[in-house]
Amino acid sequence: MLPFLLVSTRPEDEAVEAEYACFQRVTGLDENSLEQVRLDMLGLPDIDVNAYTGIIVAGSPYGTTTPDDKKSATQKRTEAELAHLFTDIVAARTPCLTTGYGTEVATVLRGGLVSRAWAEDPQMVDIMLTEEGMNDPLLDGFPREFLTYVHHREAVERMPEGAVLLAKSLTCPVQAMRMGENFYATQFNPEIDSDAIRIRLSAYEDAGYGTGGDFDSLVLIGRNGPGTHQAGLLIRNFMRIAQAAQQAGN
Repeated sequence: MLPFLLVSTRPEDEAVEAEYACFQRVTGLDENSLEQVRLDMLGLPDIDVNAYTGIIVAGSPYGTTTPDDKKSATQKRTEAELAHLFTDIVAARTPCLTTGYGTEVATVLRGGLVSRAWAEDPQMVDIMLTEEGMNDPLLDGFPREFLTYVHHREAVERMPEGAVLLAKSLTCPVQAMRMGENFYATQFNPEIDSDAIRIRLSAYEDAGYGTGGDFDSLVLIGRNGPGTHQAGLLIRNFMRIAQAAQQAGN
C-alpha cells in the first residue's frame, strides 16, 4: 500500500509539528506511512500525486478573502501552489481530503464562494449530517449530530457546482462536502484534540483570531465534553475510502 501524504501550509514551526502529531495519533500511521510536506521559504516541493494512496491538505491562518494587496508573497505563492496541486489531484483521481484553508482554496478554485459571513470563534459546535452525509462512507459510523471543535475566520458560503453537502451547523452552512469522486472537504479540523486546541489558540492569539473564551475552558471541553475526539473517525473513514480506491485501481 502506498503511503498517505499530509500537506501542511501553516507558517509556524510549532503548529506544523503539532498538526503532524495530531494526524499521526488519529490515523495510527507511522512516519513511513504518513509523509509530510510543508510550506517553507522555498515553497512546497513538487509532489507526485500518483505516489500516494491519499492526500490530506490541512488548514492555515491564511485567508482566501484577504484582499490581494494585503496578501504576503508567501501566501500568494501558497495559493498558486495549492491550485496546481489540486489540479493534479483531480486529473490523477487521487483521493483527497481538505480541511480549513485547504477547503477554502479548493472551493475558490472550483468556482465556489468563500466569505467571512460564517466565521466561528474557538468553540465546540454541534455538527448535523444531511441525508447525503448519513449515506456517505466518509461519515460512516457517525450519529446524525456530533460535537467537534471549530475555529475559522472565513468559510464556504456557496459550494462549487456539483458539490454535495454532507454536514452543516447552525453557525456555518457548509461543514463538510464532497466535491468530486473521492474528493472530500471539511471546514472544521477533524484531527484536533485538546492538546492541539491549546497549541492552536496560543499560536494564533496574535495572528488576527479572537480566542472567544478562556484557554483552559476550551481545552477542558475538548478533553471531557460529549463526543470528544469523535471527528477523528472521519479521517480513518477517508483512509478506508482511499485504500479501497487504490485496490480498485482508481
